[in-house]
Amino acid sequence: MGRTTMHYAHKPKGFSLVELLIASSIGLIALSMVVSVFLQGNKFAAQRSLELMLSQDMNDALRMMKEDILRAGFASGAASSFIISGADKVVYAKAKVGSDLDCLAFAYDDGTQKNYRSYYFEDNKLKHYATTNPEVSLELGVNRACSYGQSMLHDKQIRVVDFHVVESQLSSTSATSHMLTLVLEAALSGSSASVTQSVTVKTRNWN
Repeated sequence: MGRTTMHYAHKPKGFSLVELLIASSIGLIALSMVVSVFLQGNKFAAQRSLELMLSQDMNDALRMMKEDILRAGFASGAASSFIISGADKVVYAKAKVGSDLDCLAFAYDDGTQKNYRSYYFEDNKLKHYATTNPEVSLELGVNRACSYGQSMLHDKQIRVVDFHVVESQLSSTSATSHMLTLVLEAALSGSSASVTQSVTVKTRNWN
């Protein structure tokens, strides 16, 4: 009588503790790498967004200044340019009295009211002052130019590194005008990297 051979199925073996620890470690490493890449991407996107905001704000400030300067000296119905007291041309663009900081000041009369404007760099801010008060406008000459202004940029986020004016004279047979290049350098607060932008504008001679 032949023997009957019986085969027993092998019971599957589970993961050992060591294998489980190794697999968990690899998983944690992979997960931490994914999280790190995600956080770095978010940080870069946020930084890029702030840099674009800085560039746009600087561009807006310079455009506003340029549009304002193009009105400098205009005097509705008058035979000569309207200039601030003590200035020899329509735009006063010299060092602020008592300081070595550049000061840009001018005025214009639109026929309804007299307008006084000034732009200057002070305390890491680009400041702007404007008034249409006739009594104040008459008092604000070169000796008091570039005072009382407020920051043009968000000074909690933006730190102005430098603002200066490069001036050159343009002469013709009929009149003398000036070319002004406004240079603005600013950085995000807490950052050493800065952005520099400039705009050039030709002053008008209303004589």
